[in-house]
Amino acid sequence: MRVTMASVARNGRVNEDFAGAVPTAAVLIDGAGIPGAESICRHGVAWYAGGLGGCLLSLLAGVRDRSLSALLAEAIEQVTDNHRDTCDVADPISPSATVAILRLSDGLIEHLVLGGSVLVLGRAEGEPLVVSDPREVIISRSYRSALKATAEGSDEYRRVLRDLRANRNQPGGFWVAKDDPRAADDATIAYCTDLGEA
Repeated sequence: MRVTMASVARNGRVNEDFAGAVPTAAVLIDGAGIPGAESICRHGVAWYAGGLGGCLLSLLAGVRDRSLSALLAEAIEQVTDNHRDTCDVADPISPSATVAILRLSDGLIEHLVLGGSVLVLGRAEGEPLVVSDPREVIISRSYRSALKATAEGSDEYRRVLRDLRANRNQPGGFWVAKDDPRAADDATIAYCTDLGEA
């Protein structure tokens, strides 16, 4: 498997993304930074994304007989345990991330997407296969007009944001990697059985 990666931090901020690969798998983590999270977690979003990505790569390299969702759940649990005693991991604005995983095993391509990450697989023939989880975008749309109609930073603006974030990792809401390993159960998972397909 040939892998090429690139990631650039924006606006002079620390890069909150992680990309890595082992011989049979690749991982992309898109850290989700929310203003004010520094008071909740002293480590930060970049630390969370790097820890989650590194843990996933280690598991993918060493464990071949477990599902991607089980490996993601274990990685979320491990990273959460690494800062549970020093940070408020359950706070809605504590570090979180979206995840995309691709694994090649016994002629099968398996992929998982959690949150707003998008995976695009080229095919030998036809259009590329695009895998995404649109739930966050769909839910966010219903709050867009209220956010636009309110002064940014105002109490009302913060209330609307709290309401939006209350949908995170909840039934009927949208799911991201954060502090609850059960989020992995709500990831989008699929397989391509023929390597000629992708």
